[in-house]
Amino acid sequence: MRAIRFSRTPAFAFEALRGLWTAAYDGGEFGEVAAVMARVRRGDFESWFREWSAMADRVAARGRAYGEPVSRGTALLRAANYRRQAEFFLDPADPRRAAASTAGRELFDAGLDALGTGAARIRIPYDGADLEALFLRPADPDARTVLVVQGGFDSTLEELYFMLGAAAVRRGHCVLMFTGPGQGSALREHGMPFTPEWERPTRAVLDWLDGLVEPRLLVGAGISFGGHLLARAAAFEPRYDGIVLYDHFPGMLTAFLHNVPRPVRGAFERMPWWMRRAVPLYGRFDAQARWGIGNALWTFGADTLPGLVDAMRPFDDREWAGEITADALVLLAEREHFYDPALGREFADRLTGARSVRVHTFTEADGGHLHCQNGALQQAHEVIFDWVHGLAAAAPRHG
Repeated sequence: MRAIRFSRTPAFAFEALRGLWTAAYDGGEFGEVAAVMARVRRGDFESWFREWSAMADRVAARGRAYGEPVSRGTALLRAANYRRQAEFFLDPADPRRAAASTAGRELFDAGLDALGTGAARIRIPYDGADLEALFLRPADPDARTVLVVQGGFDSTLEELYFMLGAAAVRRGHCVLMFTGPGQGSALREHGMPFTPEWERPTRAVLDWLDGLVEPRLLVGAGISFGGHLLARAAAFEPRYDGIVLYDHFPGMLTAFLHNVPRPVRGAFERMPWWMRRAVPLYGRFDAQARWGIGNALWTFGADTLPGLVDAMRPFDDREWAGEITADALVLLAEREHFYDPALGREFADRLTGARSVRVHTFTEADGGHLHCQNGALQQAHEVIFDWVHGLAAAAPRHG
């Protein structure tokens, strides 16, 4: 299969496709994405920010000018997602990052409002700070299947709507989307990095949810690194009836090592002086490595490369995978580039305590072969929600 390539920079090509990935739920448009990428210079983060920002501005201006509410809403949602795209490769300390995030959030809320989509923004108290969340209800007031959706290493709360939230509401489910430590307001406002004890923020979120709705079926969905975090939470938090690992993700250090040449992986873990010098040098020539290291330092709360390796080390599923009792759907991509997909199958084999385990691999022949089915969102949704439907029909467990 010939790859869709918007850029000769692999990181840009993947993220551009990610901008289009959300088109099914008004997050992108092929022509707009292609027009942006025609002007982005190879490996140039500044060019990326400038061109995506300009497109966001143009689409937002058109949207605000429309009198017809659906046209207004869909344009504003696309503009919001393009703002997320724009900030993606910025340094965490760059003030433009916070400004772009705020602008994107405002556009997103305005877009949902124009479309008449009721989404409640919530701040859930947690550890002296708060976690951002969005709650959506379908038209059916008796809906009692609830999906709790979370992202991972780099997604935003608003992107979760495009990736899974809107599809869940369309199918008649309630949806709570949240960001935890290392994400959203917990990271950007309170400086809270990722925690390997993901059951702690999960407990706060599910406690809040208990006061709002009594689910017949409670399903967690973790996207990308969120799949690892969700699995960890489910090992210690029994309230989940089912978990969707979309896609499964191993420990973050394992994923990083996958992209390090085999002969020097041991040195990467030890991080001697020469490796500490080599990694930034390599990042000058590899946009994915440059961004990945920078984002990891920020989200894991590390100041140095040795500190980052130490911070990532506790994120390891080998000690607790067998404690998960929920039904599990493990999604894998045939051409996964962040880690060896065989690790996902090995993880599924360790789910010895789960009520049931289903592993589904998306293939290159069907176009769903990229990480989290980038570019094939509907395929992922069909598999996920058919599985959820089967759980709900077979054994409603609450209420």
